Amino acid sequence: MSMSMLELARHLEMLDESPEKIMFGKLLTELSGMSEERVQRAARQVPISSLRELVHQFNKVIHERRGERVQELAQEMANDGISAEELREYLAQRNG
Repeated sequence: MSMSMLELARHLEMLDESPEKIMFGKLLTELSGMSEERVQRAARQVPISSLRELVHQFNKVIHERRGERVQELAQEMANDGISAEELREYLAQRNG
């Protein structure tokens, strides 16, 4: 039975820290380092519906990771004694 790349990605996503999941992450990392032209050439070989699904999944991860990073920054600022209000004031002065 042949498995599409999207089906394979979904299957690998369900596995927790498996060698396949680690290799899939490495593949994505390698893909992100390729030239725009090379990525676009490869993407042209994928059905549009699959590309849309990939973009949707990546956008979800970006949103989650952005939230994680904001929490990390907030904790770092709190550890440094900087309040959210002080940050707002600083940004208002800087942009105003």
